[in-house]
Amino acid sequence: MTGNDMGDDERLRALLHDAVSDVQPHDGLGEVRRRTRARRTSSRRWAPLLVGAGAVAATVVVATVVVAGVNSDPDSDEEPPVASTSTSGSTSDPTTAAAGLYFVSNTATGPRLFREFQAVTPTDDPEQKVLTALQRLTLEPRDPDYFTLWPAESFDTVRIEDDRVVVELGTTDALEGAAGDGRFGVQQAVYTAEAALGDRLPVSFELDDEPAPRVLGLDVGTLVARDTSFTLTAPVNITDPSEGLLVEDGALSANGTMSTNVRRVEWTLSLDGDSVRQGRATPADVEGPDAQATLHAPGWVTGEIDVSDLAPGEYAFEVTALDVGQTSDAPAEFSDTRTISIR
Repeated sequence: MTGNDMGDDERLRALLHDAVSDVQPHDGLGEVRRRTRARRTSSRRWAPLLVGAGAVAATVVVATVVVAGVNSDPDSDEEPPVASTSTSGSTSDPTTAAAGLYFVSNTATGPRLFREFQAVTPTDDPEQKVLTALQRLTLEPRDPDYFTLWPAESFDTVRIEDDRVVVELGTTDALEGAAGDGRFGVQQAVYTAEAALGDRLPVSFELDDEPAPRVLGLDVGTLVARDTSFTLTAPVNITDPSEGLLVEDGALSANGTMSTNVRRVEWTLSLDGDSVRQGRATPADVEGPDAQATLHAPGWVTGEIDVSDLAPGEYAFEVTALDVGQTSDAPAEFSDTRTISIR
């Protein structure tokens, strides 16, 4: 990790930590709604080298983010993200920010949406925030258990109006797909756009400045609202640790979100399939920037997990939840996992 990367890391952690004291966003949305000029991102795309997304506790949010070019080799010898809780450093002119992106993964009851935080270039322009986040959906997620349904070059421009987010599609490939899968892909975009915007607005998909009749094989109307049905989002989701986190100080803390139907969240840390630590998470309120990125879902935290006596190696951190579902649903177990390294 370079000296500049460490500076970016410290600035972002301090920025999100300070943001907890004022969780109400300023009315930048009202200003941008009075503008109609579409924004385009740079032709150079960025992907995260590491993300330790906001560490959610009852009153504390901390983030660890560094970015690198999209052509970075994931199998290279570059240093992985390192767990840290420091909040030192300047909060002026941050060079990185964390975006909550929604991907798809298979579960015991079929596909569900899972959220993953990634590093993005910060901006005060809500249109640019949404476009940057949406364009990340065309890249591979960091967690190998997740996948995306959006092809390359799917998102061209974003325009925010009084009652909608207008997304101009960049390719006809974004129209095609299986309708059953398309439901999850379309909602990937809706959830990600709302998380970036911090406001609930339906999405209008267009191609060549005309309403798109279908998206990813799914027939859509003029406006597509967030689908809040029980079968769409994952009942339990890890926010921290990030995939590939390096733990060097002998302590690990984890947090994430859960659905309102979840009775409890249990966690396990294992090495080669053998459990070395386990426990039950505690419900917690998600506050600060994470509350917007996680769309105000209920949270959970583990507290500090002592790993100082564990041998160096690659470990699997897994959370499981028994979701009782709705009246007509049978209880089902859901899980989310992250791979971490302990030194």
